[in-house]
Amino acid sequence: MRRSDGRFAHARSQRYRVAAGVALGLAIFAVDTFTTLASAVAVLYVLVIVLAGDLGSRSIVRGTSAICAALTLVGFFYSHGADAESQSTLRLLFSLAANLVTTLLLLKNVGDRTILEAQARMLEMTGDAIFLRDRAGRIIYWNHGAEILYGWTQEEAVGQKAEALIEVGFPRSRTAAEAALEATGQWEGELKVRTKAGRELDVLCRWRLQRDMRGSMPTILETAVDISDRKAAEAALKASEHRYRTIFETLAIAIWENDFREVKGTLDALRDRGVMDLRPYIAENPEFVSRMRRAVRITDVNETALRLMAVPSKDQFFTRLDEFLPDSDARFGQFLVGIFEGQTEFQTETVVRSRDGRMIPILVALSFPPDGEGLDRIQASIVDMTERYEFQEALEASRQELEQASRAAMLGEISASIAHEVNQPLSAIMTFVQAGIRWISRTPPDVDEARSALQDAVTATEHAAEVVKRVRLLLGKAKSESAEVVIDTLVSEALRMKIKELTSDAVHLSLALGAPFASVQGDRVLLQQAFLNVISNAMQAMDTTAIGARVLLIESEMDGENVVLRFTDSGPGLGAQPPESLFKPFNTTKPNGMGLGLAMCRSIMMAHSGTIAIRDRIDGRGAVVEIRLPLASRAAMPVSISA
Repeated sequence: MRRSDGRFAHARSQRYRVAAGVALGLAIFAVDTFTTLASAVAVLYVLVIVLAGDLGSRSIVRGTSAICAALTLVGFFYSHGADAESQSTLRLLFSLAANLVTTLLLLKNVGDRTILEAQARMLEMTGDAIFLRDRAGRIIYWNHGAEILYGWTQEEAVGQKAEALIEVGFPRSRTAAEAALEATGQWEGELKVRTKAGRELDVLCRWRLQRDMRGSMPTILETAVDISDRKAAEAALKASEHRYRTIFETLAIAIWENDFREVKGTLDALRDRGVMDLRPYIAENPEFVSRMRRAVRITDVNETALRLMAVPSKDQFFTRLDEFLPDSDARFGQFLVGIFEGQTEFQTETVVRSRDGRMIPILVALSFPPDGEGLDRIQASIVDMTERYEFQEALEASRQELEQASRAAMLGEISASIAHEVNQPLSAIMTFVQAGIRWISRTPPDVDEARSALQDAVTATEHAAEVVKRVRLLLGKAKSESAEVVIDTLVSEALRMKIKELTSDAVHLSLALGAPFASVQGDRVLLQQAFLNVISNAMQAMDTTAIGARVLLIESEMDGENVVLRFTDSGPGLGAQPPESLFKPFNTTKPNGMGLGLAMCRSIMMAHSGTIAIRDRIDGRGAVVEIRLPLASRAAMPVSISA
């Protein structure tokens, strides 16, 4: 609004000048024409020309001058006619000469003023802050850029002292800057300035000392450019470079920068010569790979790379790739093929030679920009694979030792399993043989009973052989002899083998076999041996139970597509022992137990697609072993047994 008001005031002033010039010209014409004054009144027309010159246009000056000359001639001829006196003619010529001289001077002045106005407009249009101050420091000119930068208007700034208006922070001092200006006529530097709004800015300031034509009355031209954003960007860039350098130097991975420009130039030259496939070219020119290794320069490395390569400082690090890459390395040729084909990622394992001669296995990864720029600083990330290879070797050695220990443990487990499972048939054999001896020793000998006892011993011996055979199959990978067997019948057969032990231990047997026709597909001997193990465990669990309270309940029933067997004893129960732990090999609660019975039972049940579980009775007076087996219709295929 302020600048618009100024333009309106300037337009009004010009109109006043035009009106004054017209009135003055008419008055001069009237006096010169209609009065008898003997003086050169027409000379006063120069005042009208001067007023026209203030309008700032060369055409207006020339036009006004021509009009004034015409009015002079009209007034002369009107007053004197053709017979004018010589003095009147001289006054006419003098008036015209004054008109001409004034016009020429004004035209020159208007030209100079036009140039100055153009320069002033340029100063106003520039974005730089520009102002003039005298030697006393008072501001005599203040452009629009200064208004924007510092915040003070032209009216507020002109006439004020610059150092009082603008708070400035100098690198050294204002006195030093003024001294440099006086000595050289100019000064330049970066300053901290505070604007009218209180903002602190970084500016690039230039001072120039200007003098008038006589060398006196000097003025100082000051220009300023806001460089706050540039300074902030430079600070951010320095911080970013510092972070990058910190990461580069402290990274646990070795990094070195490579210059691949020569390599890329050579590969491009080969392509220009018509080489489209680099592999046959390398095969025909094996020295090409060595030459390319020598062409790769190392430009920078981090501290981790120095430690890896046993080099004390960066100045002493290798300068070329071929200095630490073995000649026998074939992967560099593959790397060249990758670059030639435009690959941007490359990763491989290779070996490098350290300064002390050690051969170090490494994993190296490089990334190339897709636009081909920045080939002078290609970073290679290096991972030392020495510890990894040593760990793999140690792991392989440990694995082999573990396999040997596992084989030994397996042999021990097989031996213990066979010993555990044949213990019951051997006990039966001993019982039958001892009975036969007693029958023979009678007088007279009871041959029939002795023969029967010996026949039972033979049957127990055959059972022992079958048990050994089945256990070996169970721990191996062979297929057992599978057939359809009735569960209730199999339980009854197992009980006949245990009836004498049950009687001698005063165990009351209670049967509730409710699945007389339920059959399963499986190995008769293995299933029978599993039932015998469960019965033996129940008898041993009731050793501490009072005689008369020892009860073993065996139940069977159908449950959908499964047959369920339950063996319930009246012993002390599981106690604090987790049920699942009882099925682990060599885990036993009995003083003389081996801890293989239930583990073997689980293996047998799993081989028959069944399950076995153990839990405490609801009343807390004993344990329940529950076996679930699928009916024969679900187990038509032979059972595959494995440990």
